[in-house]
Amino acid sequence: MSARSSAVLALKRNPSTVRYCFEADAEPGVLPRALELLAKRGLVPARVFAQADVDQLSVEIEVEGLTADTAEHVGRCLGEIVGVRQTF
Repeated sequence: MSARSSAVLALKRNPSTVRYCFEADAEPGVLPRALELLAKRGLVPARVFAQADVDQLSVEIEVEGLTADTAEHVGRCLGEIVGVRQTF
């Protein structure tokens, strides 16, 4: 497994909510690309938090109502976004 494919942490808050957490380069396109990935699947985040600090962007996105397979797939896709670095 490459570092890129494991770059997003998916935490189950409860049986119906998944929280994706990742750090990325503080570039203007990272957050819109992450949200677009969800929108293309017809998903609306329940919560989005992003904080920039010099050259790093910390992001948390919560999504409700995902099956385990979909949650895993979305996490892998988020990890492939250019600029995503690591989990926190």
